[in-house]
Amino acid sequence: MPPTPIITKQDIINAGIQLIRENGIRSVNARSLAKSLSCSTKPLFRIYKNMEELKKDIKKELDNYYNDFMEKNMTNENRLLSQGISYIEFARSEKMIFSSLFMNMTMAGSSLQDIIHAEWNRASIENAKVLTGLSTEKAEMLFINFWLYSHGIATQIVSNDIDIPLDLVKKLLKNAFNRFSLETV
Repeated sequence: MPPTPIITKQDIINAGIQLIRENGIRSVNARSLAKSLSCSTKPLFRIYKNMEELKKDIKKELDNYYNDFMEKNMTNENRLLSQGISYIEFARSEKMIFSSLFMNMTMAGSSLQDIIHAEWNRASIENAKVLTGLSTEKAEMLFINFWLYSHGIATQIVSNDIDIPLDLVKKLLKNAFNRFSLETV
């Protein structure tokens, strides 16, 4: 009898990510994972206690993937501007993953204060403060305005499949950055 293939935790996570990439977060369940791994559901539950634990690991892996994407594409010349452009490009290139991370309750319970005080946003706020000469409070307001504007464009691309060319995205975001910088003075 041939040996039974061993399914690893990483195999399960990778299968979950592929399911999300193709069909969204709602497609991830024990049956769909087992089918994509060509096994029964038993190996899944030998490794994970339940689907909630498994989805938590998938989310962690997706967060790392997103963070790597952003770090590779952002610059310190104007960190906030490049953050917005990168965010929108991630939405364009990974629609289902973007939707799963940013449009399916992952921000539930967050306030605008939570967002501006999040460690990963502080570098962009401090950079914007230096570029514009704004106070910390005004640079934080610039960040919020710019982040909401960028998120709006990204969600339109994802949910309505609007095709906005990268050069237009850059023009829109540069204009928004300049206007929001002046309006927060």
